[in-house]
Amino acid sequence: MNPLVKILATLRFVANHPLNRGRKFRAVAEYGFIQVAARLVPGEVCVEFPNRTRLLVSPRMKGAAHFIAPRLNEFNDMAFVMHFLQAGELFADVGANVGAFTVLAAGVAGARAVAFEPSPETFAMLSRNVGVNGLQDRVRPVNAVVGRQLGTVQFSIGLGTENHVAAVAETASSQLTQMTTLDTELADNPAVLLKVDVEGFETEVFAGAVETLKNQALQAIIIERSGAGNRYGYDEEKLHTQIRSQGFSPYYYQPFERRMLPIPEYFNSNIIYLRDFKRANERLRAAPAFELGNWKI
Repeated sequence: MNPLVKILATLRFVANHPLNRGRKFRAVAEYGFIQVAARLVPGEVCVEFPNRTRLLVSPRMKGAAHFIAPRLNEFNDMAFVMHFLQAGELFADVGANVGAFTVLAAGVAGARAVAFEPSPETFAMLSRNVGVNGLQDRVRPVNAVVGRQLGTVQFSIGLGTENHVAAVAETASSQLTQMTTLDTELADNPAVLLKVDVEGFETEVFAGAVETLKNQALQAIIIERSGAGNRYGYDEEKLHTQIRSQGFSPYYYQPFERRMLPIPEYFNSNIIYLRDFKRANERLRAAPAFELGNWKI
């Protein structure tokens, strides 16, 4: 993408973020200031997250600055995690990155979590975020790729939040990384909510999650749908047909109204799949509000 187009798209995203209602111009100005200032700070930046949780972020990690502003960058999905999960339930975070979703699940909702992150650098930050929030007894970080079988695979390095399993034709730097499967990791401890965001490798994740997907304990899935599977020659529509065949239906979440709405069949964004629409809405309406700054949602 053209750098100027990318910058304009980012500023538009910041201005229209739900937490910037009524303060668009101020939010854009703050974003610009924060992006410059954060890069002058040695080490990590500690970001305020909901309910007095925190997130350590390295501004020099490619793509990580969006956790600094606007913080809850994937607002609808992040709010869904906090509203949907209940204390003690298991959240599986595949592609956990620095641990934003994991911190919200365990630190705000009180759930347990297993967080998969292959990049050693990013995994170290994930582990620090688990520690700084005192979540060691609720979170199990796993430094591995999640795929269709146990083994090893080449994984990119130096791309920050955009690191991914190396495609056959790629020439970017990569390193040999352990690979596990969801069926292996969740066999004795099924997840209630599964989030998968792995830069196009989602088809491989679900190839190793046949029993996980069938398990009735799994009530909801958040999955990225961006066309990135083309990197590996995957037809993402086949994956979403597979998910629907197991009794899940696609929705998006409106946090302020606490309701799920159906999405069009072809929707190029994150999708929330629900097994039981009525049960999910009951959970969402009954959940306690989370707080961030002056917001109580």
